[in-house]
Amino acid sequence: MCHPAAYIAGGVMQGLGAIQGHNAQADAYDANARAAHAAKVEEDRMAQEDAAVADAAAAQEKIDRGLEGMKSSATALTSAGESGVSGNSIDALMGELDASVLRGNTTTTQNLELSQRGTQRQLASNKRSAQSRINSVAKPSKAATALSIAGTAASTGASYHTVTKKP
Repeated sequence: MCHPAAYIAGGVMQGLGAIQGHNAQADAYDANARAAHAAKVEEDRMAQEDAAVADAAAAQEKIDRGLEGMKSSATALTSAGESGVSGNSIDALMGELDASVLRGNTTTTQNLELSQRGTQRQLASNKRSAQSRINSVAKPSKAATALSIAGTAASTGASYHTVTKKP
């Protein structure tokens, strides 16, 4: 027959074990949450960097197209002047050159807007992924830990009572 103090010590050790288990799970949850947040920040940074590159490229494309349009217009006007052509035909040519630049810029703008929507979807996906990573590790329950300790205390008390009960 065990000494009653051994039952009490065993119960205390089980209670301490439950607290240590709770603390270890809390530490794992916190570490996982920090890692998930850090990964999201890095993924967001990369997506935003890609978006900035696309923005700069689109702006440069529009500038280049505008400059090319101006060159084409200047060349057309010079050629028309040298050949003595004027009137509606040169006006129509200039209008077509301007329209060509505008169509190209409109397409570039539409593609950029599509890219920006893709970036926004990527950022939202990064947020969902981070939350999913955080949820993959269970957060410890204080109530469950308290119930476990209470169960251990009740079991230890019952065992102590049984051992110390006089026949």
